Amino acid sequence: MHHPNMSNLDPSILETLKRVAAGVVAVVGPHCEVVVHDFGDLEHSVVAIAGSVTGRKPGAPVPDLSFTTGELGCDTPDQLNYHSKIGPRNLQSSTIFIRDGENQPLGAVCINVDYSEHLQVRDLLEKLTTPVRESSELVVSDTFARDVDELIELAVANFLHQEEIAGVDTMSHDEKLRLIQRVEERGLFQIRGAVNRLADILNVSRASIYNYRATLKNGDFPNSDDSR
Repeated sequence: MHHPNMSNLDPSILETLKRVAAGVVAVVGPHCEVVVHDFGDLEHSVVAIAGSVTGRKPGAPVPDLSFTTGELGCDTPDQLNYHSKIGPRNLQSSTIFIRDGENQPLGAVCINVDYSEHLQVRDLLEKLTTPVRESSELVVSDTFARDVDELIELAVANFLHQEEIAGVDTMSHDEKLRLIQRVEERGLFQIRGAVNRLADILNVSRASIYNYRATLKNGDFPNSDDSR
């Protein structure tokens, strides 16, 4: 489905989506952002954007979501009204897929609304009216990369956080293998420059990254810590 540097979207459809995006932001307000993605080029999937909530510009890569897994298909449902976070800010988001005649996703329209200020006002009112207030649990933590390097950096940071690893310098060989496996599963190696950036972050050679990938492909997990 993904073909680097190729557009999946018909120019007339893209022009319509640009106008729709601008119209939605005009109605909802400056705390709203509408992003149009073209899955024909994962590295520069953002082809149009109205509003500025996540700080991205046209040419930014796909978000660190399931867009890169290769599992999108005609049965993949739209993702409507889910919670996400970017830093300390709380967003309400929806992802609507753009489909071809066979119902295959060609791209997506992503709507993000920043309710942080609204929540601050709500919290202040609750503090003024209620002696004790329960804190709600976070639902989803999403990341929105501005470029390819940041996309890889965010994937590594999320892995370290989820695995409770202090830092890259403390990673064992098996932990690096699991990180490579995570990046592989997310389909990030489809994006040009991913190997170079990951090698820089892990302070290893490009050949080491390819060796890790070959190890995973062969199902062989050595115990030695040869990370170079």
